[in-house]
Amino acid sequence: MSLRSPASLLAVALGLLVLTGCGGMTPINLAGAPPGGAFSNTSLNSTYIFSFSGCDAGYGEGSFFASVGSLTANGNGNFTGGAIDIDDPSPGAAFQTGDVFSRLPVSGNYNMTPDGRGTGSISFTVHGTQVQFGLDFVLTSGSHGLITRFDNSGSGSGTIDLQTSDVVQSTLQGSYAFGLNGADSTTLNSLATVGSFTLDGNGNVTSGLEDFGDNGDSSGLRDLALQGTVNVGSPGSAQLTTPAYGFGTLRFDVWVVDAAHLKLIETDSTAFLEGDAFVSTGQTSFPSGQLVFTLSGEDTSDGSFAAGGLLTSDGSSQITGGLEDVNDEGYVEQAPAISGNITSNGARSVLALKGIYNGSFVNADLGTGTYTFAAYPCAGGVMLLEIDNGAGSTLGVSGGTIYPQSATSISGSSGYGLNLSGANGNGEVDMIAEFTANGNSMTGLYDANNSGMLVSDLNLGTGTYSVSSNGRGTLSIPDIQTNDNSLIGALNLTFYVVDSSKVVFLETDGNQLSTGTFQTQNASAETAMSAFGAAARSPFIVMRTMPSVHLTPRLSRQKYDGQVRSSHEHGLIRPEKPVTGLFKMPCGKTITVRLPGKSVWRQLSSYVRASQERRGFCAPVDGHDLRLRTFSFRPAYSGGNHSQSRSEQNLLAYEPPSPSTPPVPESTRLLPHHHPHPRAGHRSHHGHLLAH
Repeated sequence: MSLRSPASLLAVALGLLVLTGCGGMTPINLAGAPPGGAFSNTSLNSTYIFSFSGCDAGYGEGSFFASVGSLTANGNGNFTGGAIDIDDPSPGAAFQTGDVFSRLPVSGNYNMTPDGRGTGSISFTVHGTQVQFGLDFVLTSGSHGLITRFDNSGSGSGTIDLQTSDVVQSTLQGSYAFGLNGADSTTLNSLATVGSFTLDGNGNVTSGLEDFGDNGDSSGLRDLALQGTVNVGSPGSAQLTTPAYGFGTLRFDVWVVDAAHLKLIETDSTAFLEGDAFVSTGQTSFPSGQLVFTLSGEDTSDGSFAAGGLLTSDGSSQITGGLEDVNDEGYVEQAPAISGNITSNGARSVLALKGIYNGSFVNADLGTGTYTFAAYPCAGGVMLLEIDNGAGSTLGVSGGTIYPQSATSISGSSGYGLNLSGANGNGEVDMIAEFTANGNSMTGLYDANNSGMLVSDLNLGTGTYSVSSNGRGTLSIPDIQTNDNSLIGALNLTFYVVDSSKVVFLETDGNQLSTGTFQTQNASAETAMSAFGAAARSPFIVMRTMPSVHLTPRLSRQKYDGQVRSSHEHGLIRPEKPVTGLFKMPCGKTITVRLPGKSVWRQLSSYVRASQERRGFCAPVDGHDLRLRTFSFRPAYSGGNHSQSRSEQNLLAYEPPSPSTPPVPESTRLLPHHHPHPRAGHRSHHGHLLAH
């Protein structure tokens, strides 16, 4: 057995890597310039603020991670300066270090192709170890782009924006609406928040409101008074305080794009949140007219879902019509007629939508219902967060954005930059693409990262699209070029035109679920759209990225139904899906458990760091019953065969003990202690074992 030093383990956890598809490698397909002009390394020649979030799969099961920072590009392929903040519980849990890595100096390189796609890497030092993140991005102009993390150890999506250099504290005086997403302190449960604050010329919050959704629980977390400060700097800082139990004062770094757009990332480990704030001065009214909306989150079975559609608003009290498309773990449906009502009070509105799909199952089928959202308008749109405890359930949560619609068609002779973020049977997937529309068809190239499996410069093939008069369209790309790292050979998207520059979409395939945007390209333009229109998106946050061993074609992860479905191989029991329930087990046997859970990893790191397993006796109680929670699991990837490394998900192995093997001392037995909705600062302990 070989042992790694803590420094080398940290490098694995954060992503020390050899990049593929970057630098001087010869591309498989050569990129051409879009109709808006060719891009080159000189297209990046200033200081930019970037952010991306997703799943760090660098060690064990991995975790949600988020990164925000600045990069100074010299126009010649080098990042000559900048800094990065990282929220990443995976290395913190594995190595018992802090979960937050703040203000780390960065340097790196990049290379642009004529179609606006670029690859590169950034390097920084953590506890004496040099770490690299791979980057993959597509520019839509000289001031904005869509970006992904692109390396073997993690994947995520976000944006990159030109920074304005003349922002001082007094220029932030006014009101902002914000939306943040991530994980609570367990690192396992999704957490999201939306709100607003008004700043004076010194950065003090003079009034504010905030709503939270913690793993689907919004009880006691709605319409909370907000106080604090927001200060500029490189980066600046913020303290936001509410009376929410378990949260209290949250601390952030603030990266200023311009006076209309701020990026925030939490730095206190109370929770792990990242997102955007957009100016909302004079924008307290809910918008009227035709609106585009997108939603994403977790359904009532902890599975991923996403939705999008159209709404018609009278701007005061009623949603008079609309439609919705949804993809819930591969179940694709449409709600052709929806309605609702709006209740506004200052900067905050409450939006109730009736007849929409929002992650609820009825008799194993998707069901519609009435769902309630906190809504905070800003310049260019509305921030949304579900606040109804999953519409009567204590599970399920969704959030998203609303955009006023100003166009219903797309240009048939333009170049577009695309970003897709979602999940399939291999875990999180993030894609960067560029395509040129020609009539009702399109062609282009793409790069993708599917939980560390990288593809670069592959051909999208020829796709076709159509757009209805209401701005809802469909795009089909039936024959995507693939290689050994590819999992998906086709894409089917339902999209919604927001304006002449921006389209948002929902993937409607049964074997992959994603949301994203494509935006027009103009290499010579400095600005292409509003800050909210360019940067706002419904972040696809995958808190439970690893599906079960026997993944169904529909990505299903349904609730435990009382039966343990398993196959027996070599004396092992392999559950077909993650379950919580009662397992029958003969008295006196030894249990060997592959321990995947993040909070379990914190408690048992001294036992499982080398072998990721622990042996122990479980005493017979109540007819030899054993209560046990299983989690999806993927062992650390170290360059071997991916399919083989993923074959040990959800593994429970039972074997007879040696007669001379002593029982595990009581002090090392771990009591199950599960709080379905722990507040930040109160960690739940999933997966702990004790027969009882």
